[in-house]
Amino acid sequence: MNQPSLSVFFRVKTLCLFCAACSFFSCTKKLTPEQIEAERLLKEKQRLERIEMAKNQAVKEYAASLSDEVRISQLFLVNIEGNQKYSSVEKTGSLYGKYDEGEPLVPGGVLLFSYNISKDPLETYDYIKSIRDFYIENNNPPPFVAVDQEGGDVNRLRGLTSVLWSQKKVAASFSLEGASELYSAQARQMKNLGFHMNLAPVVEVENESNRDFLDTRTFGNLDDVLSYGKNAVCGYEENGIATVLKHFPGNSSTDPHTGLPEIVITKAELERNYIEPFKNLLPCSSAVLMSHARITLTDDDSYAGAKTPACLSDFWVAQILREKLDFKGLILSDDIFMGALAKNGWPPELAVVQAIEAGVDVIMLSEKRFGSVAKILIENSEKNPALKEKISQAVENVIRYKIEAGILEMSEVADSAENLSSAELESPVFSVRVNPDYAEFDLKKFDSDYNAGMKAYGMGK
Repeated sequence: MNQPSLSVFFRVKTLCLFCAACSFFSCTKKLTPEQIEAERLLKEKQRLERIEMAKNQAVKEYAASLSDEVRISQLFLVNIEGNQKYSSVEKTGSLYGKYDEGEPLVPGGVLLFSYNISKDPLETYDYIKSIRDFYIENNNPPPFVAVDQEGGDVNRLRGLTSVLWSQKKVAASFSLEGASELYSAQARQMKNLGFHMNLAPVVEVENESNRDFLDTRTFGNLDDVLSYGKNAVCGYEENGIATVLKHFPGNSSTDPHTGLPEIVITKAELERNYIEPFKNLLPCSSAVLMSHARITLTDDDSYAGAKTPACLSDFWVAQILREKLDFKGLILSDDIFMGALAKNGWPPELAVVQAIEAGVDVIMLSEKRFGSVAKILIENSEKNPALKEKISQAVENVIRYKIEAGILEMSEVADSAENLSSAELESPVFSVRVNPDYAEFDLKKFDSDYNAGMKAYGMGK
């Protein structure tokens, strides 16, 4: 029998390969609608991941571009002097023990009290703008401007913005719709004045152990905290004012200015009356403020949060807030100069290190000078790589917030496509800079929002 020639064999093999290829490509063309959608979603997910990675890289590069003095300053929220034109009260030399040398040292956030605020809205706006101008003139990213504006007794803008009742009175006297109007109008006025952040609302549930301390600062029971708290948070956040939920995870009736709050409860009580309101409201809020309280569980002697004040506790900050509750926003300490810490074994020089190690982003101080405290962080980070990394993470979190607040801006870099590979074209590049735009004060709008706030105030029973 004659054997087929070698050329015939190769022709047959080639034909088979061709048919196989045709079969393969015909199969790939017959994707189901579900497969097509899955492929589209995968590509979109990959695209968004590349964008997120590029944005994170831009934040890291911006943080790295700051001087050591400016970078460490981002971690502090500090009270300031004056109400006409801003100027710093210390110099960068204070970070190195040379208090009269160097450039102006200014914090990453400024906290205004009543004495910083004029009864005239334009004067208040001009003062806040002078803060921004001073920072830019001295090569600092502008600060976020914060205020305690809970309402009632804690009302730094009294006589300037529309009347803001206490949280307890709002829950007792307002419908949810009326509360939304009240808080939204307040937020619009604050935004017009130049504020970025409100250290409110208090979202602790009232109980026998904290009633004397919180008094009218709470909305009341869990249902009222969840409903009125959400309206307050949304009213501010949707109108450009970041909210700071406080005080996580709670307080007793011991005033933390003078003593250490101790909370002794069951695990079930902790979950329902302390963690639950924060769990529900944190997804809507930009930030949370830690309390100085220690919590002991009567039915769990091994509970990790029992021995350390919450604001200094890796358990409460990292494990509960960041991991369990998946909170992505800013975490602020309460004032580390309060007696709750200083009188119980955590003086400021120890508390500031422990707070950052726990995962706190912003250290709040009642003092107007923070250089000596920042100096401690710098010195400790030089011999502690883990602390140095925590500081970097915190600075980057502050920068991310400043981008969200419009203080800084992130934009995509428009490179020439001629010099980029296809892979590089799929990976965008972003940069961060000071936002050159700053809104002018709008008196007509302020008056309109003030009137809206007073109308809402009149809706209370």
